Amino acid sequence: MSQIMKNRCVVVFEVSGTSIGTYRPMQKKFHSLQKLLEPYRMQYQKAKTFRSNYRIVLKQEKVRMGTYKVPKEIFEKIKSEIEQYQSFGTPSKKVRCIETGTVFQSAREASYWIEFVREIYYCNQDLIKQCCRGKQKTSYGYHWEFVKE
Repeated sequence: MSQIMKNRCVVVFEVSGTSIGTYRPMQKKFHSLQKLLEPYRMQYQKAKTFRSNYRIVLKQEKVRMGTYKVPKEIFEKIKSEIEQYQSFGTPSKKVRCIETGTVFQSAREASYWIEFVREIYYCNQDLIKQCCRGKQKTSYGYHWEFVKE
């Protein structure tokens, strides 16, 4: 087991139901945030009376510890305090369409290309990824593979 243990505290910022950032602060900072936010904890009565589009969700070990509706000033203050703990996702893999030889930066870009070429409303990028992994032969009539760099 590595010396640095994986941080299991997660803070998610939401505006109007859309996540705008995920942060992984140290446990000490996480618990201080929890104490600071306790007056704003979403309970039925408070949720009815206090209307705010700004929410902070605290999770630990993938268990939701609480959702807090806060005013914009507090939202911005807390966000600036834990800015250094921002969690970035893994970089996307490049994808190649075997028939055309076109290389895309991600499966999402490839799905946009398919929507344009096939003139369809929606293209599921997960189907392209499944084709790259060998789980299915084709996706939207094309063969796909991940580009090895």
